[in-house]
Formats: sequence, C-alpha cells, structure tokens
Amino acid sequence: MFTRMGPIFQVCLGLLLAGSGLGYALAQGGNATSVDVVRVESVNAGAQPATLSPKQQRQGANAAVAEATATCSAQAQALQSAKKEKDIIRATCLDDKLAQCNANLQNLKRRQAALNDAVQANDAGRRNHEFTVIGVLSQKFKMLQQAANQCVGQDLFDTGDTKVRQEVDLFVPDADPAVVVPVPEPPIPYIPPPVSGVS
Repeated sequence: MFTRMGPIFQVCLGLLLAGSGLGYALAQGGNATSVDVVRVESVNAGAQPATLSPKQQRQGANAAVAEATATCSAQAQALQSAKKEKDIIRATCLDDKLAQCNANLQNLKRRQAALNDAVQANDAGRRNHEFTVIGVLSQKFKMLQQAANQCVGQDLFDTGDTKVRQEVDLFVPDADPAVVVPVPEPPIPYIPPPVSGVS
C-alpha cells in the first residue's frame, strides 16, 4: 500500500505519526499529578500491650515448672510400665522422650531462677525475656507430651474435646426401614432366535 503512494505522501504520513507520538509524550509529561496523603491512625494508637506484673510472671513460671514436672513423672511411669511389660519399642521411644523432657525441665528451672533474679534486680527487659522463653519451653513440653502419648498409643484414644452436630436431610423418605419390601422374581429370560441375513 505504501509503495503506491508518492514519496511526499509517505513523508507527510511519517511526520504526522511522529508528531502525534511527541504530542502524546508532552501531554503525559506536562500533567503534574498530585496525591493527597491521608494519615491513618489505629484505634489503639496510644495503648501499650498489656504486660504481666512480676508477681504474675512468677506465678506463671511456677505453674509451668509444676506442669513440666508432672509431665516428666508421667513419662517416667509410662517407661517403667513399658519395661515391666518388656515392650522394647515403647520403652525405647519413651526413654528418648523422657531424656528430652528431663533436659528441658532443667533448662526451665534455670530460666525460672533467672526470672526470679531479674525480678529481684528490677530488670524489666530481662524479666520479660525470661518469661517469654519460659512460655516457649512450656509449649515444647506440650509437644513432648503428645509425642510420648504417640509412643504409648494413647493418642488413639485421646480425641480431645468433641462436638456433636446433627444434620437432618429434608429429602429422606418416610418409609420404615424395618419393613422389608419383597422383590418379585424376575421372569425367565427369553432369547429370540437368530435372524439370518438372507431373506
């Protein structure tokens, strides 16, 4: 199509296209856009997260140590019963979990002593740090307890809190399922004679 046009028309068309592109670029660059900045503040901007008092942190640490001690003693009893029953697989698994439990219990007691020292020294940063570590260790004890229950097989029976939800289907027939409806015997099958292809 462009070869049929004259050279003057081709030059004019090229200048027209170049001019429209340059005009578009200038129009885009010339428009200065402004953005309105809106400051969004949270509802509780001045509120600090609630921290526990030193007394509450000590009570929480004491409760965590007591719960961990109970967990380790339960695992020790389960290990003794596994050894009496001569169940090597259970005993080996429980022995490993009990070793981890005792090591973490010693670590938890050290952290409890460090928390008490931080409370006496009135060092809030160290006290909060030790309390956070105690919380993490207490979560580890829960995982160890679940692992020990898996060794024993108790996790098969411990389903936790259950909720019963009943749904009634509206399209269920009203027929009594105790009544058996007799099924008629099928008729004797009739096989028609073969038809030949020759008429």
